[in-house]
Amino acid sequence: MLNQNKGNRAYKLFDFLHRHIIAIIIAVVICASIISTIAIVKGDAGPKEQDQDGENVSYVSMNAIYLAMDEVSTLNPLISQDEDTYYISQLIFSSLFRLDESLNIQNDAVSSYTVDTQSGSVSLKLKENVKFSDGSSLTAEDVQFTVRQILQIGEESPYYEYASKIESVDTSGNYSLTIQFENPGDAALDNLVFPIVSSSDYSTSQERSMGSGQYRCSSYDRGKSLSLSPNKYYHGNAAENKIQFKVIPDKSKTLGLMTTDAITAYMSTSQDADVEAEDKKLNAQKINSSELEFIGFNFECDFLSDARVRKAIAKAIDTESLITDDYGGAAISADSIYFPGFLGTKNEGDAYPQNQSEAAELLSECGYVDTDEDGILEDKKGKKVQLSILVNSNRENRADAAYSIAEELQEIGIDAEVESVSWSTYRSRIRSGDFDLYIGGYKFDKKYDLSALFSKNNSINYRNQQILDSVEQLETCLTAEGQKKVYQQLKKELQEDLPYYCLCYKVYTFVTVEHFNSEESPTFFDIYRGCSSWTWEKTVVQEDSGDEEDTSETN
Repeated sequence: MLNQNKGNRAYKLFDFLHRHIIAIIIAVVICASIISTIAIVKGDAGPKEQDQDGENVSYVSMNAIYLAMDEVSTLNPLISQDEDTYYISQLIFSSLFRLDESLNIQNDAVSSYTVDTQSGSVSLKLKENVKFSDGSSLTAEDVQFTVRQILQIGEESPYYEYASKIESVDTSGNYSLTIQFENPGDAALDNLVFPIVSSSDYSTSQERSMGSGQYRCSSYDRGKSLSLSPNKYYHGNAAENKIQFKVIPDKSKTLGLMTTDAITAYMSTSQDADVEAEDKKLNAQKINSSELEFIGFNFECDFLSDARVRKAIAKAIDTESLITDDYGGAAISADSIYFPGFLGTKNEGDAYPQNQSEAAELLSECGYVDTDEDGILEDKKGKKVQLSILVNSNRENRADAAYSIAEELQEIGIDAEVESVSWSTYRSRIRSGDFDLYIGGYKFDKKYDLSALFSKNNSINYRNQQILDSVEQLETCLTAEGQKKVYQQLKKELQEDLPYYCLCYKVYTFVTVEHFNSEESPTFFDIYRGCSSWTWEKTVVQEDSGDEEDTSETN
């Protein structure tokens, strides 16, 4: 009976399978499809492909961004001098205003504002939905408290230069306040970009503090890692990614780590970063920096005091060749010594493209001729036109550019000699005015206050009150529209008088893993801009043996 029962059961099972075979096949296919799409390492596996080495690979969508950082002394934003803390703080903290990619003012915690340019005061109304990561509201009291904290910390705070220009902060209710600057000439809104801390939470003795930005600090292991999670109370677009910072003792190895997906993206200031990225099959995007390379003309030199001569020198120079041959291609031409595209104006490139025949004509208009036909111009008294080009020898690309420029000036009849000297000698001679023209570099703060280049104590002995007034007007509490209008006129005046000639602006390289997308590009002052919505795919190599794939976390 037992054997018979077993046979009956087998027959019934076979009969069931026979009658439902189509439905069973469909169910198996559906299950297989579902299993194949299960996330590997918290992602969704894409279809198999073969890479350039012939290996079978698939790509997995990730919900975490992995970034490199140095070990920092503290994450406290108001006291830390660490560069990484500065950039990370922009993810954790709100500010009254932020700057867009063109350095235009944009509201952050501010809902509306009015300015009084005569008195140097700004009246602000805060957004009422800005909250710290514990759910408490950001109020006018927190702004007032932050300014006081920065002033108490003093020059050790990276934001002291901004807050030190503030005379008082008066509150009126929870969300209204008036900021009075000591000097109306220092009342620029881009002074109000410091991180706002919570008056109920912040202490200078704390290593980290609560913010109201897109992210909150979820964990921190000094010397090893920092984890940021989305701030669920953030008033703007919610962050889509988590961020994991890894302390990398040797940043030169970062691009190598990116080939294993251990690091997702990295901003490199290296001149050769794009070439190295291409070799490692990584993506590379050029990002404009705030590092200017320029020529300064000494206005105490009779020859250079004529604007036509300065323009002739500019027209003799091929900036594109300088960029390619002397700056390794890691730079761009710009039409002003201000940031390329400053305040939303269009960067037209070199304001004086190379044209040596036009350069020669300008010099001829000024009365310089080559009477003895030796290739060097003479003035009306028969004196040879000779110039020295001062440059610091510790910057190899700048020194190379000086020799290239000397050769180009020789071609239009100017006997130019390069004086490549030590950094200390270079600085001393510029301060004392002991040069004809010099090749210099300037790394600007994101505020782009160029007043020192045009003030009465400027190094080139330049005197132009109209231009100085315009430069200083940019540092008053103008609206974004007002700033742009002033700058558009200033740029024309600078191109016409040409006290400084922009050779180029250096660029940085934003390197990412191969399968990466972003809606916003980083900037030199906000290298993680838009990272909350970055998307990328991890490469997973699959074995041909049919064995189960290794789905362990490698990051």
